[in-house]
Amino acid sequence: MSASFPVRVAAIDAGSNAIRLVVADFAGPARYEVVARRRVPVRLGHRVFTEGELDEETLAEGVAALRDFREEMDALGVERYRAVATSATREAGNRDRFLDKIRVESDMVLEPITGEEEVRLVHLAVSRRIDLSRGRWMLVDLGGGSVEVSLVDGEDLVWSQSHRVGTVRLLETLEAAEGCHDALQEWVGRQLKRLPVPVSTSGPVGLAATGGNIESIARLALACVEPLKLSVLSLRRLDAVIHMLSSMSVAERVRNLGLRPDRADVILPAALVYRHFAGLAGVDRIVVPSVGVKDGVLLEAATGRDARAVASSDACALVCADVPAPALGSSARTPAAESRQAGCRRTAPEEPRGRPGPPV
Repeated sequence: MSASFPVRVAAIDAGSNAIRLVVADFAGPARYEVVARRRVPVRLGHRVFTEGELDEETLAEGVAALRDFREEMDALGVERYRAVATSATREAGNRDRFLDKIRVESDMVLEPITGEEEVRLVHLAVSRRIDLSRGRWMLVDLGGGSVEVSLVDGEDLVWSQSHRVGTVRLLETLEAAEGCHDALQEWVGRQLKRLPVPVSTSGPVGLAATGGNIESIARLALACVEPLKLSVLSLRRLDAVIHMLSSMSVAERVRNLGLRPDRADVILPAALVYRHFAGLAGVDRIVVPSVGVKDGVLLEAATGRDARAVASSDACALVCADVPAPALGSSARTPAAESRQAGCRRTAPEEPRGRPGPPV
């Protein structure tokens, strides 16, 4: 799909702990203004990391969230979008059923992406907020199901790896984590010791951390966290936050710190993961750029890369394109899903850029 501006674009990130939508007006490839943000606390990683499948309730909540997002996108006049899903969806044994229901009920394609693609999208988003050209940086993106670690030299990715160590995964695979913070800290430490990161003796010049948890940690540490601003979190303050969180139950974190329940239970494992990588990098502070996968998706969708045209709910024309099957497997389809899988999707006839082709 070719790029033309101005354009209204949406990005959806179906993570393991929440599903997020961001809509923005782009005046150019990197000049945009956010017009809407939404976060729905659907924990897709619940039971996936312990039992291998999305349970029925979570699956239904995820489908409903995407259906609501589609309605909001239509109401806002979004012209193109990209929707991606990370570790919980790509690992779920019943993933294809989940993706098919989304196609049928929202007429949207949710695309499971690899850990390597997560790394690339985060690097793109971070590079728009931080000048990475002066020396080597470590980037750590922590989600509910995995952590993506990369080393950047100048603006080039020189090494990256995705590990199955995420906050929801840590929490749900450790028995009796609630109220047993010493055991949690010890267990998290054992998991992280197995992660190879080739840090040179000189070390990186900086560590940038992304994910909703690091933004909440920075707020608790009284660091400034605002859209379009960078925050700097010292390790001294991070250690203070870890000490505070370790002394509280999940209920106390909700009541006394004002955290959402789905943040309060995973924030301590997250803080321990970030602390581990800060020590590994040999830095005394963490830069928090307040971006993530969804921001990288948004930037690329604006240029037309991997973007899909949004169909109008009224008077739609049928346009056929060779839309590839979702990555990472396939399964039996419903008749409606089969038609979309074959490449048939609707697009508004007044679309000014003409008929959209297949994703780039």
